Amino acid sequence: MEAQTPPEPPQPQSPQPPTAAQPAQPAAGSARRGLWFGALGAVAGLALGYALHWGVSAAQSPVRPGEIAARIGGDEISVAQLDRYIQQQLFERETGGDANALSELRLRELDNLIAERLLDAEAERRGMSRDDMLDSEAAAMVSSAEVQRFYEENRERFGGAAGGPAAPEPGPALRRQIRRYLGAQAARRFAESLREQAGAAVLLEAPRVQFAAGGPSLGPAAAKVTIVEFSDYQCPYCRQAEPIVQQVLREYPGQVRLVFRHFPLEAIHPLARGASEAAHCAAEQGNFWQFHEQLFAARQGLEAPSLLRYAEGAGLDLGDFRACLAARRGAAQVDADLAEGRRAGVNSTPTFFVNGRRLQGALPIAEFRRIIEAELRAAEG
Repeated sequence: MEAQTPPEPPQPQSPQPPTAAQPAQPAAGSARRGLWFGALGAVAGLALGYALHWGVSAAQSPVRPGEIAARIGGDEISVAQLDRYIQQQLFERETGGDANALSELRLRELDNLIAERLLDAEAERRGMSRDDMLDSEAAAMVSSAEVQRFYEENRERFGGAAGGPAAPEPGPALRRQIRRYLGAQAARRFAESLREQAGAAVLLEAPRVQFAAGGPSLGPAAAKVTIVEFSDYQCPYCRQAEPIVQQVLREYPGQVRLVFRHFPLEAIHPLARGASEAAHCAAEQGNFWQFHEQLFAARQGLEAPSLLRYAEGAGLDLGDFRACLAARRGAAQVDADLAEGRRAGVNSTPTFFVNGRRLQGALPIAEFRRIIEAELRAAEG
C-alpha cells in the first residue's frame, strides 16, 4: 500500500500464486507450518513477535531462570525483563497505539488460535502430527489435474498469454510451487470445515467505521455486505488489488456490494487527481466502470491525451468529456471523498471497509473471505 502519511503496521500476507519471476520458496518444518497458516491470514514474518506477546513457555524458551542480560553499575537487567520489554515494543509496533489496529490484530490472531486448536485436536484424534495431517489433506485435495488446470488458467503469470499460443509445460519445480500454493488453500478450507463442524463462535467485536456508502457501485444495494474502497489510480498497490476485488464480487454474487471512493495521494502521485476527476466525468455519462478498468490498466499513462483515448475506448461523448475536464466538474466529488476518507482514518491506499471493518493494502482474497464469511454468518443469525 502507499501512504501519504506515516504507514500503518504491516498487513497480513497469505501465500500468493507462484509466478515465473517470483518463485515460491520451499516450505519445510516450521516454515511449512507458516505456509499453512499464511493461507489463514497469519503473518509468518511476525511469528516471533506474536509468540512473545502471548507468552513463550519455559519449554520453548532457551533462557535459564534468573539469567542476567546486562549489568549497569549495581543494577541488573534480567533476560526475563528484556523479554517483557521486547513484548511491549513488538506490540506497540504492530498496533501503533491505534485502537482499530489493536482490534484487527486481536481478531486476526484469534482466527489463527482457533484454527490451531481445532487442527491440534483433529490431529490428536487421528493419532498423527499436525503437519502430517495437513500434508495428507493437501495431497488428497490437490491432484495433478488440478495443478495442470491452475497452470492453464494462469499461463500469463508464467510467460504465456491466456487464450493465445500454449506456454511451455511447467517443469517439476514449477509444479511443486503450484502444488504448495494450492495445498495452502486446501489447508485453509480444511481448517474452515473443522471450525464449522465445531460451531466455533467469535464473541470479540470488531471496530466499525460508520460513513455514507455513496459513490459508483457494483452489486445490489440490499447486499448483506458492503465494501467501500478508497483508491488511487496511480497507486501500484491499488492496481494489484483490482483483480482481487473483482474475484470477491464473482465469488459472492448478490451478497456483496462494492462502492468506489476516490483517494488520490497527490503528494506522491501527481496524475492521480486528474484521473479521479476524469472518472467522475465518465460517471456523469453512466460509464464509470469501463473507464475505471482502463485507468487501472493504464498502459499509456494517465496524462490528459491518454485520458481522452481511454474515454474514446469506453464509448464516451468526447465533447462532453472534454468540457467536464476543463470545468473540473469532478473536483468537488473528489474533495468530498478525500474528506470522508480522512474522517474514517484513511491514510494509505488501497483501504477497504467491509461493513465498516477496515482492511489496508493489496491483501490476498483470504483476508476478504474471512470478514465476508463472518458478516454473512452474523446476518443469518
